[in-house]
Amino acid sequence: MPELPEFSAIFAERALDADDLLLALVGASGTYLAITEQHDGKILLISDAWLSILGYSRKELAGKTVQGLNIWVQPTQRAKLIRQFKTDQIVDRFPARLRGKDGTLHDFSIALQSITITGKNYFLFTGHDVTENKLAEHAALASRQILVDALEAMSEGFVLYGVDGRLIICNSKFKKFYGYSDEEAAVGAHRRYLGELDVNRGTVLVSDDSRQAYIERREDLVKGPPKSFGIQLRDGRYLLLSDRRTEDGSIVSIHKDITELKLAEISLVQAKEDADIANSAKSEFLAHMSHELRTPMNSILGFTQLMRDEFFGALGHPKYQEYITDVHRSGEHLLNLINDVLDISKVEAGEFTLHEEELDLKETVACCLQILRGKSTRDTGQICIDEPEADLFLLGDERIIRQIVLNLLSNALKFTTSGDKIILSLGQTAEQKIYIEVMDTGCGIAPDDLPRIMEPFGQVRANARTAHEGTGLGLSLSKRFTELHDGVLSIQSARNEGTTVTVTFPADRTIKTL
Repeated sequence: MPELPEFSAIFAERALDADDLLLALVGASGTYLAITEQHDGKILLISDAWLSILGYSRKELAGKTVQGLNIWVQPTQRAKLIRQFKTDQIVDRFPARLRGKDGTLHDFSIALQSITITGKNYFLFTGHDVTENKLAEHAALASRQILVDALEAMSEGFVLYGVDGRLIICNSKFKKFYGYSDEEAAVGAHRRYLGELDVNRGTVLVSDDSRQAYIERREDLVKGPPKSFGIQLRDGRYLLLSDRRTEDGSIVSIHKDITELKLAEISLVQAKEDADIANSAKSEFLAHMSHELRTPMNSILGFTQLMRDEFFGALGHPKYQEYITDVHRSGEHLLNLINDVLDISKVEAGEFTLHEEELDLKETVACCLQILRGKSTRDTGQICIDEPEADLFLLGDERIIRQIVLNLLSNALKFTTSGDKIILSLGQTAEQKIYIEVMDTGCGIAPDDLPRIMEPFGQVRANARTAHEGTGLGLSLSKRFTELHDGVLSIQSARNEGTTVTVTFPADRTIKTL
């Protein structure tokens, strides 16, 4: 393999000019390079890369100085570079901003050293264009500042922890909530360290057995929907914390002040407790009025009955008989109202006890009809009974079941005319549930009024002619009596189309017969 000739031999043969060779090499290299006089800064040689980016021709720079062309945006920076060179003899990565011919600015990292040519010292400047890097850096700083401004504008506290659990960024609201100083909540602070500050200072109210759980609360946080929980600060405020792990494993935490909502919630709970206490006191009071109200009323009824029946002889004038009958009927009505009020008060106070036994439901219904025919001033002939041939036996309190049936039939009679029909049905579902159903073709109830009539003392009166006597406790009391038997009372009705009330008892109250 032939050997390559020496470069010096090639240059000698071709008689290459040294200046042309130097310019060719510098131009082809693409390097930002310039050689200047040391004493006055006159440009002796400059690469094509410098010329291209600054927008000058070689002739425009020949014999000129950088100072004269005003290329350095800050001439003091060039003076600083020269001073640093005199101290260190070589300078590397010196930041400089240069101005092009058209006024555009370029950022460079400059290196300066001294070279000797034919026994004379010159400055050799080399550079690296960092304009894009600077722009990216400025953009990143601007973005970070926008982020900081956005976080500071938040009404919530914000903190971001890295994968290693150390603080990356937070806003001042976060630090203010917990009383952290800038040094304590600085970049790099570990989340456990901040949690320990909260507990040790008593900033966050936690029980002794929950201290460690609070400090390590984020250790098992998994990626997914925010995990929220509430805490109370020492100053009485309440915070809602929402933590979430990001795709890269960092943790974003939002801290929202919910003090007003929490205090409103506490007020509502307290108001409910106060209302429950007042309601319980009312129920207990009415429940304990049984003897005081019933005893004199029974006496009135007993004496008026003796007088009505003329037990000790004739009253005399016929009007007395009429008055005594009215007094007795009014007394019975008043006693029934008192009994209803006392019964519902006992139920609400939790003092009502069922006396359960096996009862024949068909006999119970027949007894109700007999009682109703004896007391009602209305013709009860419009009541039809639809019952199965087989007997129906139910486990329940006979007095209460009888009261349910009487209430439903009495209501049906109140809201129907003599031409309307009332059908009382007894039966058993496929699931062995016994039901009692009372259907009438009376005036009916509007759908919007159904919830109201199920409440104690709730009545619906479309006009003065539809007003009826009573406390409005019949349906409400029947519903509660049914629920005491684990049953369900439901109503279906429409205005001018009649009403159907169904009472259904669970299958385990059905007594099977052989």
